[in-house]
Amino acid sequence: MRKMTFLGGWLVWHFLFVWGVGAESADAPGQTTAGRQVRVAAVQPRWQVIDWRLREPQAVLAKVDQLLAELEGLIDRAAAQRCDVAALPEDTLELGTWLAANESLAQQVLPRAVERMLSRFGAAAAKHRMYILCSNDVVEPDGTMYNTAFLLGRDGKLLGRYRKVNMPIQEMNKRRGDSFPVFNTPDLGTVGMLICYDMVFPEAARCLALAGADVIFHLTLGGAAIGDQEISRAAFRTRAVENFVYIVVSQRGRGSMIISPQGKIIAEAQHADDLAIADIDPLGGREGGDAMNYQRDMRARLFRERNAAAFGLLTDPNPPVLTKVPAAMTEQQAVRMAHKVLTVGAEEFQAADALARSGKIGEAIAAFERLRNEYPGSWIDRRAAERLAQLKRQQ
Repeated sequence: MRKMTFLGGWLVWHFLFVWGVGAESADAPGQTTAGRQVRVAAVQPRWQVIDWRLREPQAVLAKVDQLLAELEGLIDRAAAQRCDVAALPEDTLELGTWLAANESLAQQVLPRAVERMLSRFGAAAAKHRMYILCSNDVVEPDGTMYNTAFLLGRDGKLLGRYRKVNMPIQEMNKRRGDSFPVFNTPDLGTVGMLICYDMVFPEAARCLALAGADVIFHLTLGGAAIGDQEISRAAFRTRAVENFVYIVVSQRGRGSMIISPQGKIIAEAQHADDLAIADIDPLGGREGGDAMNYQRDMRARLFRERNAAAFGLLTDPNPPVLTKVPAAMTEQQAVRMAHKVLTVGAEEFQAADALARSGKIGEAIAAFERLRNEYPGSWIDRRAAERLAQLKRQQ
């Protein structure tokens, strides 16, 4: 009988703890924090890569002007739907591939291109009285390059910038940022920004949340985890709910979405040149807790209950795990290969594929084997391996 009583009590406690949030949230008074609703647009432009073969700076800048005109059209669409904010993806000017082949021309092109972007978007922000976020590589006078995100205010003036902290190995030719700043606004709450690979590291979003960010804008060309699209969506939702912040994802081509502090996707773009739009209260939507302690803003508990003293390993630049997984290549090798993958690599793969389609099996096998040796670990390597397996079965 005592065992049954204990078991029954445990089940009641388990039910209250697991389901207490839902039960409370259905009846708890005053859940919605009184605050101004703002309408946010995560812009999802189509892919438009500036041809890396262009060598004349004026020709490149002419392409930049064309792209800016199209992006201004998307901003106008957001304004027509009464949006207060429009967020654009990483590499807003689509110069990333061009830079891979023309890094020596960066100082001739990037400062002028970024100046045009901020000037034209600043004018659009002032015209529509809206915030605009954008991102691009920026080169300093000494040649140092940063991947940088910008926040423009309703008056068109620069409110803040963020330099990408976490770089994949193939981007190590750029300087990494060293902090996660936040920016206070009168109606959008406290704003944080992340760029692409940053979101793969839970510490990045957590740092912004600890600094007081109410909304994190993620300007990106990729997802939030190493894996497929489903895993990435789950990671985005987890980043939001584990920090009780809004996350606004702006991605080129697909993946733009707005996620609530409860981890729910509340808006999602459906196709290229589309907008994900949602009305949010930057200071609300954070109700949570358990049967014993319910909060209107769960951050009140979440960041007091963490045992920060136990997390020292997170800031160790050489944690023990690295002794188990040595680097496969140097940063310089990775950067050099990535630049080739973005430019001539695709053409070389297509040429090998053409040999296979024309029946020149032996030549195609030799070409794909060379590609595997030249582009180890890249998509070219993986696809070449698949082609080789098919061709060798035909011999």
